[in-house]
Amino acid sequence: MTRMKLVLLCVPAAVAVGCATFPDQVTTQKLAEKMVAEAYPGMPESLTRRTVQDQSQKICSKIGDAKLTEAEAAEVVKLARASIKYPQSGKLVGDWKVGAKLAYNGSGSRIRGGKLEKAKENGALCSNCHALDPKEVNVGNLAPALTDFGAQRGNSEAMVKYAYEKIYNSWAYFPCSNMPRLGHDGHLTPEQITHVVAYLIDPASPVNRK
Repeated sequence: MTRMKLVLLCVPAAVAVGCATFPDQVTTQKLAEKMVAEAYPGMPESLTRRTVQDQSQKICSKIGDAKLTEAEAAEVVKLARASIKYPQSGKLVGDWKVGAKLAYNGSGSRIRGGKLEKAKENGALCSNCHALDPKEVNVGNLAPALTDFGAQRGNSEAMVKYAYEKIYNSWAYFPCSNMPRLGHDGHLTPEQITHVVAYLIDPASPVNRK
């Protein structure tokens, strides 16, 4: 009984000591960033630059259940909108058939054997998270279904612009969302994005056909 009391008395003391010596949030973040930066010795810059957060990512890196403040969300949206670039042609709708191939293509940006995968062009792999072609059985369910996207929303100039910008940098509309910032990160070119937009918008696309 005496031994049990001694153990119970020691536990709070150990917890208190542990809490007292644990680094604060800023120090912990710096230590974590240092560990990540040193985890890839000799790796090319194309890989190591992924470990460096941009300003938006720093804002979005909340700990636990911490929520974005209104000011933080506005700043993320502002930075996202400033990052969006448009194709030189000025056309935001490309070829839906090319977009269909991109939507199911997962090539590019993958690390294999410590090296960046060589690919002729990166794919968008929208199907990894979204349902697209209604006849496609193997569909993603991590994000809203995009089936009938154009049929339901139309292909107005405003809708086309929204689709393009959402694909380029989703944080322009949904700060800190899980959707990849495909244009901002350089994974897709503006021209590639126009093809994906066409796949979603064009009435002839399988996405909009029953």
